[in-house]
Amino acid sequence: MKRGFYIGAIFGGLLGIVISLSMDLILGDALGGGWRDAVAHDLGALTGVAFGKNSFLVIVGVVLIIGFVAAFGAAVGGVFGVMVSRLLSFLTKEPSDRNS
Repeated sequence: MKRGFYIGAIFGGLLGIVISLSMDLILGDALGGGWRDAVAHDLGALTGVAFGKNSFLVIVGVVLIIGFVAAFGAAVGGVFGVMVSRLLSFLTKEPSDRNS
């Protein structure tokens, strides 16, 4: 069960990172900006100070947000990995001899 959780968590975390970065790359300009634009806008609205896209706080915010997405994906992937592991162990279990 641990092995299924770890495999699912690694796969889910990597998938979360890949999806969030690909959304930024593919849809960034179409939606009005990417992760850095969104974080810079939100930090500016929160503090009242204008932040540039390459500001240190903006980059730290982007890393924290993508880390949160990866952690959530890892948690969901771990749960899904345990579910698949239990299902496969149930399906491959040998039937016991009831006639003995």
